[in-house]
Amino acid sequence: MMNKLKNIREFPKTANKKREMLFTLLVIVFGLLFGFIAKATDSVSIIGAVGTDLGVWVFIVSMIAAFSSRPLFAIINTPAFLLSMLTSYYIYGQVVLSFFPEPYFMGWLVMALISPIGGIIVWLSRGKGIIANICAAMPASILLACGYPALYTRQPVLILDLIFAALLLMILPKTWKERAIATGIALILAIIIVQLRLISYLPW
Repeated sequence: MMNKLKNIREFPKTANKKREMLFTLLVIVFGLLFGFIAKATDSVSIIGAVGTDLGVWVFIVSMIAAFSSRPLFAIINTPAFLLSMLTSYYIYGQVVLSFFPEPYFMGWLVMALISPIGGIIVWLSRGKGIIANICAAMPASILLACGYPALYTRQPVLILDLIFAALLLMILPKTWKERAIATGIALILAIIIVQLRLISYLPW
């Protein structure tokens, strides 16, 4: 299994455990801060809309997974961010607002717990070959599916989703050829997601 992963994306020759532990710690702290700010600004117009937008979460988690040095750390860092974010988000809601929507919390908790699968996928997106291109297209396709209504609604948050999708398609693939392939795949996947209304199954 590890050899197959290495064929898609090379592992670093040495592992700096202290640096990786520090990176994971920073991910957790960032998640706590992000969750706190997102909930605290929930009722503040555009700021709150951005903080609670699915696209922002997808983009941040994708960056964390993609730039983790090894797949193991992508597996650790992805749920580390999401769980810490959910913790501060819902603790703030309970303590400050006396509001705790348990069904939504449980739904996102499940998403956070299965997020290591997405972490591996996005980590591979920085590799080479068609599998890496497909992996790069997957998070971008979610953002495209969420943000495409911006083409006629001009909603700032949806426009931001499209910008995040474009950034992922620029950052994750390493060459222009791979970016073009990933973009084409992302558009096809986004159409499928929209047609099947897959986003509606998320707990939001």
